[in-house]
Amino acid sequence: MQEVIVIVPLSIRPYVDGQSRVTVEAQTVRGALRAMSAKFAQLNEHLFDSKDEINRFIRIFVNGRPVPLGSRGDETLESGAEVMLVLALAGG
Repeated sequence: MQEVIVIVPLSIRPYVDGQSRVTVEAQTVRGALRAMSAKFAQLNEHLFDSKDEINRFIRIFVNGRPVPLGSRGDETLESGAEVMLVLALAGG
């Protein structure tokens, strides 16, 4: 497994002890999010929906490039990759 860095948005930093970056070991985007959920249990409900899919309100970028919505986490990561999460805000 390779080490990757997940860049955490401000809105969920309280669930990762205030960290802006979390290093995890993973081979795929989904694996990186799973590894984060394993480290920080409260994070799971923010990253995954009731069907255990990556939450549709999360946009993911790997090394600055957007991950297509259809793939939802199957992309392979290289060691040192940066996975940035962007959470959509709702309101009205």
